Amino acid sequence: MLTCEIEKALIKLAKKRKTITYSQLALCINKKSAEKLPERGNALGSVLSKYLHILCENYVRNGKPMIGSLVVSKKTGMPSEGFFRFAQKLYKIDLKNDDQKKIFWQNELKRVFKEFGD
Repeated sequence: MLTCEIEKALIKLAKKRKTITYSQLALCINKKSAEKLPERGNALGSVLSKYLHILCENYVRNGKPMIGSLVVSKKTGMPSEGFFRFAQKLYKIDLKNDDQKKIFWQNELKRVFKEFGD
């Protein structure tokens, strides 16, 4: 199942305190899985975000940080707008501007690294 493969890959990254781009994650998963992800474009974002939302929701429900915060855009080095919209829904918060989004993401990233640190 792709959700499990994505989770395994993200946990490995978290232990190394690293992020990964959406397309790099798709390539990584496609090397290991019979099920394939689109490797670029809008299709990649749509499909991958579905799996990341499932993972993040499960993590937050269990008192853990959003593991999807490790997945970032090539262009910005931060997660997509969809990540922030979903974070607002999960945490019932309002991120009003880019500065608030960046601070939220950096804090969530630290929590992920702490959760999986050796």
